[in-house]
Parts: sequence; structure tokens; C-alpha cells
Amino acid sequence: MRIAVICILSVFNVILESTLFQYTRINGIKPDFSIMIIVAYAILRGSSFGAFTGLGIGLMLDIMYAKVIGINALSYMVTGYIIGQAHENVFKNSFIPPLIFNLAAIIIYQHSFILLSYFSNNFPIAGGSYMNMLLRVILPQALYNAAIGAIVYRIVYKLDEAPFMDKRIY
Repeated sequence: MRIAVICILSVFNVILESTLFQYTRINGIKPDFSIMIIVAYAILRGSSFGAFTGLGIGLMLDIMYAKVIGINALSYMVTGYIIGQAHENVFKNSFIPPLIFNLAAIIIYQHSFILLSYFSNNFPIAGGSYMNMLLRVILPQALYNAAIGAIVYRIVYKLDEAPFMDKRIY
């Protein structure tokens, strides 16, 4: 049941990311709800679960929006894997770890996205500098994600602990 719920949540997230969540922009910076879901499952279930969640969401986003398939998928997968490495050492019921991990996840994701885009000749910094992108996009988005990510983590945590999640579908 857990996999089915994650798939439904991921599809629902991709649909909302392209429609409703566009209106959550502040100064052109939009929170990345995909990262919030990936971080929540990486903290709750570990690195392999975070990596596969990131791969699935990334592939959906790549298929729908990207010029080059795989950049988002690989970036989200790496982010989910790295964040999931701390899963055993995190107190899952606390409010602080989602703040820290969402902040770190955006920094990891954006840097891996920039690196993969550069190597695929799809570089996102068109004439701009890295410092400009870091100060105007990455850090504000990391702070925005950290603030909202704690709320999303709490919702995913309650959903993951629900009794119906342990039931088998087949």
C-alpha cells in the first residue's frame, strides 16, 4: 500500500507543481514540493527509498517538461540517496531535521542539476554567474523550502504512520 500511496502522491504533486503551486512564488522563487516529498521519504525510509522516490518524480518531471530526459531524475535520485544516508541517525518525530534536510536537499539538488546540465550542454546559467545564481536562486529557494518543508514532512510523517499503510494490496 505504501508504494501505491507514494505513486499517487507523486503524480498528484507533479500535477499541482505545474498548476496550483505556480502561485506560491515569492520574488520569482517557487518552493520545490517534489524535494519536500523526497526528503520526507528519505528521512523516514532510508536512502534507497529516497533515491527511488526521487527517480520516479524526476522522470515524471523530465518526461513532461525537460528538453533532456534524465537530468531531473538523476538530480532528484542523488539528492534522495544522500539525504537518506542520515535516516538511522535522525529523530523522526522532531521539527528540526526536516528544516535542515530540506535546506541541504535544495543545495544538493541545484548543484547536481547545474553540473549535469553543464555536461549535457543544457547549461541553465545563460550569461549569468554562479554567485548570482547562488545568491538569487539557490539560497532563497533553500530557505523557502526549509520553512514549508517542515509542514510537508509532518503531513507525510502522519500519512506514513497511518495503519492502512502496512496493508498489502495483492
